[in-house]
Amino acid sequence: MGAIRRTALASTTVGLALIMSLGGWTAVRPAAQHHTPRIPKLTFKGTITTYAQAYTPALPGIKLLPGSPKLMAFENVAKQFEKMYPGIHIKFVYPAAMNSNDVQAVEVDAAGGKLPDVVWGQYIDFNSVWPRGIVVNLKPYLNQPNPYVPGNKAWKDTMSARVLGQISAPNGAIYEVDGDWVGTAFYYNKNLFAKAGITAPPKTWAALLADCKKLQAHHIQPGADIPYYSWWSRLFLGNNLGAKTIHQLEVWSKSKYAVTALGEVIGYEKGLLNPAKNPRLTAWWPLVKQLYHYWDPNVTDIPVLNQPTGEQNGQKLFAAHKVAMVYQGSWLPNETSLAGAKFPIGSFAFPAGALPKSFRYGTKINSAADVGGPSAAFQYAIATPRADRTMTPAKFKAVLAWVRFFTAPKNDQTIVNNLGEFVPTMQGTKPLPSERGSALPKGAKYASVFGFSDVTAEAHTRIFNLFQEYVSGHISFAAAKQQYDSIVQQAVHQYIVTNHPHIP
Repeated sequence: MGAIRRTALASTTVGLALIMSLGGWTAVRPAAQHHTPRIPKLTFKGTITTYAQAYTPALPGIKLLPGSPKLMAFENVAKQFEKMYPGIHIKFVYPAAMNSNDVQAVEVDAAGGKLPDVVWGQYIDFNSVWPRGIVVNLKPYLNQPNPYVPGNKAWKDTMSARVLGQISAPNGAIYEVDGDWVGTAFYYNKNLFAKAGITAPPKTWAALLADCKKLQAHHIQPGADIPYYSWWSRLFLGNNLGAKTIHQLEVWSKSKYAVTALGEVIGYEKGLLNPAKNPRLTAWWPLVKQLYHYWDPNVTDIPVLNQPTGEQNGQKLFAAHKVAMVYQGSWLPNETSLAGAKFPIGSFAFPAGALPKSFRYGTKINSAADVGGPSAAFQYAIATPRADRTMTPAKFKAVLAWVRFFTAPKNDQTIVNNLGEFVPTMQGTKPLPSERGSALPKGAKYASVFGFSDVTAEAHTRIFNLFQEYVSGHISFAAAKQQYDSIVQQAVHQYIVTNHPHIP
């Protein structure tokens, strides 16, 4: 998403939590600590290599695109650490293998002990794709204080509990520290809102529609974007199904923090997610259609697949001052600025829990953050000696100190906001003003339900196209619901035939 270079690298680990010997190097389970220690003394002298991915500072010899921010926040944080520990040098690297989407290349580098000391990767890669034993299980260290955060008693307490829950491996290990969030929100042009007499962003669904009317009355196009079903389904179903149903679906999904295709299929077989029996599966469609009544129809109708080259999509129209708002990802303000736009941008979250009173299926679940997640760029692990032949016990202590230092909330906020595409998630951090609507809400429950669009690839395309046809006004709700029921039934049958899941 956004400007991030996605990698299919993968990993998992052997934790330094266990006493083990790797190439003659022994790592011992860290002793439990119940007090905040002083700044640790480090005996290591030398270079710590760090792959920071999208947060990599401007490196010598690298030419930036016109208008691109010259990232220096991570470099400045590194200089602070170097000043604290003379003799240690932080070197930012951009390894070809790790940035090439080539898992085999990473495996080769790891086998040769050539991984950087600090490794970037996504938690799914660390948990299930990368070779075992190449990054450290950090969970034992998360229970220790972070000495660079005054008063801290456990490093994990500086982090979002929701993020930690989502990035945890099935075996309970945590292989990375994660300090940013891919957010989504309604982004709006403050100048156009002011022109229509709108002095504050809407906080309810009814107010959102009322603002659309005001903008239209002032000859301003309210908004434009493609109605992504997988986004809207997560927002509405996460809210509408209710906590009891969500919990049951999570149990069937064998996950504490997500509803998977397996959970949806079992939910269908059990009747909870059978659209013919549970109206909550599609009752929210008319609400979305109300919104898109005010959206640019030319963009609403853009095909999901085989999109025409150079189409005037919502993001481009927003940057060109042609529409007042879009529902987009947290990368939008930065990319809008790079496109030359010079107007102030604001944002507000999906009004979960503030749906119309006439809508019978709303609940108190805050699903505003169900689109997005901890899959951005601030995702860092520490290489084991097996994958990094320079990693000695003394060096590991220094690398751990470095990771703790740059994840301190004030440093996390500085680094993440310098890029301007995501929101920081460490406790007490604040996003850029334009990103406030996409920040991770307090108490937000991760309850993503895709509405079967994630069960099979065919179902994803068919449901997306059907939803788009309905929102665009090409078919009636009754016809759309009938087709949806049929698509879901076929998708569930295909999933069962292909995967032979156990239906309890």
